[in-house]
Amino acid sequence: MASARNKAEATGSSGAAAASGAAATAAPQGSSLGRSVRSTLARLTPTNYNMLLFRTINRDLGHPNANDDYIAPMFRERLMPLRSWVQRSVPGMLALTRRGVEHPDVGVPGVCNFVDARTKWMDEALKQALDEGVTQVVCMAAGYDTRAYRFARQGVKFFEVDLPTASKRKQALVKACLSKDIPRPTFIAADLSKVTLSQALAGSGFDPDVRTFFSCEGLIYYLPEAAVANLIASVADLAASGSRLMFDFLHSDAVDGSASYVGFEACQSSVTGKGEAFISGLVPERDDMGAYLAPLGWRLARLWSPQQMVAAQLPHLRWSDEQPPICPFYSFAAVERLAPEEEEEEAAAAVTPQAVVAPSPPVSKPVPAGLAHSASAPPSFQIKASAGGKAD
Repeated sequence: MASARNKAEATGSSGAAAASGAAATAAPQGSSLGRSVRSTLARLTPTNYNMLLFRTINRDLGHPNANDDYIAPMFRERLMPLRSWVQRSVPGMLALTRRGVEHPDVGVPGVCNFVDARTKWMDEALKQALDEGVTQVVCMAAGYDTRAYRFARQGVKFFEVDLPTASKRKQALVKACLSKDIPRPTFIAADLSKVTLSQALAGSGFDPDVRTFFSCEGLIYYLPEAAVANLIASVADLAASGSRLMFDFLHSDAVDGSASYVGFEACQSSVTGKGEAFISGLVPERDDMGAYLAPLGWRLARLWSPQQMVAAQLPHLRWSDEQPPICPFYSFAAVERLAPEEEEEEAAAAVTPQAVVAPSPPVSKPVPAGLAHSASAPPSFQIKASAGGKAD
């Protein structure tokens, strides 16, 4: 993936859009004003800052089954002091903000619960992997990820991969917010438009012969089709047998517009307004996903639909197609690295007397004009900046 290009770093003000929820609730359904408000809020508040808010709001409101990320509020307070003060000090502001960002006209219904559930899902998967003896963890596009600190254990190595400037800012943020007693990961400052993941990890202490847990949240849907496959395959190239990769993805029929999902248009509008765009989707069916992953060196271990994620992580909520409790256009995958002999068996099983059964490719949309990346120079990791970058 040496020819691919990293995602441009996000920019923005820490105190912007403190009253975004109140503004959002004022716009009527389907109106030009509603679209204008959504577009303005998108420009004012970086996606990464929004993700910090979404990750912490259910916990702050005391909702059941909220995630256990106790470090995210520290990062939020440091990066968004004005907005955090408003949320704490103005009675009812937290609830108003949540209603605003999930408003059916100008917001994304279920987005706060989505981030909550995804955080819990990844946390549980990592804890299970560590309990089973995994001793290496690589957080790709690490951004504001806090698992290296919350799950630090004796004998376990964590690696956070991010752009050089982003990595520097993340280290400063960690130093400002966390005690020296909390172990630090190995920070990998790498521009993956110039080096491969293997080159980035070279000399870092990463051992390709050791089972590894790879996390990849909130990333692959910003990548063109070729970059998605290259990313997944490049992780397999580094992964020992038994390693696991966890990632979330958009449904292909949402990206290509062949199906309509509650909140997708608003979500797409929001990220596009921040200089990003949803580009790629995958088919959320087990057979299709398995066929797609096998040639890339992975076996599909588990595939969670939005409904299954709600049942597992937010059991106090009931599914409704009209008012889904989480974003209905994302699914979640856990994949395992095949042993060499298993790869040969998988490849042989895919061959018929007539032809080779081809995997279903991801759906990829053209990159909107004016965004930082382009289809002619597809990004590989599109890492959003930490401490001014990716928060999910």
